[in-house]
Amino acid sequence: MLKDNGAKDMRKAIETMSRRVDKHFSDDDISPNDATTQALIRTVWKEVTGGLRRETERAKEIMSKSYGDSGLVLEYGPGDVEAACKRAK
Repeated sequence: MLKDNGAKDMRKAIETMSRRVDKHFSDDDISPNDATTQALIRTVWKEVTGGLRRETERAKEIMSKSYGDSGLVLEYGPGDVEAACKRAK
């Protein structure tokens, strides 16, 4: 799992999620640059970023408790997730 889910895959998944948030929270009848729409997208993206960061922290904790002696670690950390989310928006 660690081999197949590296930092590059994480960045691509975040970019995909960014496009989905834009698609699902933009109203076709209203300009995509509408202030209300942009505020909604920012709020949703902030929550998505926080959730991804928390899940990454949780995964790192579980791995350190379960596989601490083996040296297995995620290729990226919560800071990397946060940075990728900022780049995507």
